[in-house]
Amino acid sequence: MKDPYEALNQLGLNESEIKVYFALLELESSTVGPIIEKSKVADSKVYLVLDKLKEKGLVSQVIKGNYKHFQATEPINLIRILEEKELEITEQKKKIREEIIPLIEHRRKNTEEKQEATLFEGLKGMRSAYQYVLDTMKKGETYRVFHLLDEPLKQKEVSGFYRDYHLRRAEKGVFVRFIAHEKEKKIVFKSFNQPKSEFRYTKDFFPVGILIFKGHVLTTIWGEGTPTAILVKSERNYKYYKQFFDHTWNKSRIGHVNK
Repeated sequence: MKDPYEALNQLGLNESEIKVYFALLELESSTVGPIIEKSKVADSKVYLVLDKLKEKGLVSQVIKGNYKHFQATEPINLIRILEEKELEITEQKKKIREEIIPLIEHRRKNTEEKQEATLFEGLKGMRSAYQYVLDTMKKGETYRVFHLLDEPLKQKEVSGFYRDYHLRRAEKGVFVRFIAHEKEKKIVFKSFNQPKSEFRYTKDFFPVGILIFKGHVLTTIWGEGTPTAILVKSERNYKYYKQFFDHTWNKSRIGHVNK
């Protein structure tokens, strides 16, 4: 059987209210003195407690011989309190469903549509940019890449950078799809033949050094100058690049898959 103290507490009664209520159930009708003695509630707060119980409909008051007498009302009033709480919860659910959730969804949509651009420079900047890709992606997810031309990959620093990155990517369980020009096939296979990657080749020209992932597009520029990466956070931009990639992917020649 459930503890009656716990049940009344869940109805919203505090410890002092429960003590006074049970004291009155035993006393039936009483002045304040016996209530204090039986409930062990301080005389400085017993009137406040009684007022709270009267507000909840659990205690009634009568005057007998110029003295206030208090008594507990019928226990069926506990059901009324529960019904009032159920009605309050129903109204709260309605308010959350009709007002709060739409407001949150609207704010989240505005956040998603916010556009930002970040510039990364130097090899350390490149590491930060690619680390951001890994931090954004979850295990089992796939992002898309329009592959670099082969010239930067002839540099040991660049090829080493990508070898290390793709090993960490594969270890995390993130998949990648590459589209490369047919003339780059040999160096692509040599430099990027890591697990969880898939390659297709095309004779068409396309933007190179582009990573497309979860609301972002990252453009990488390697050359004689300072390596640079430009990260654009934009759902609309991401969708356009993704559509272009998927269209190119579907009409490209199947290369190889490394699971």
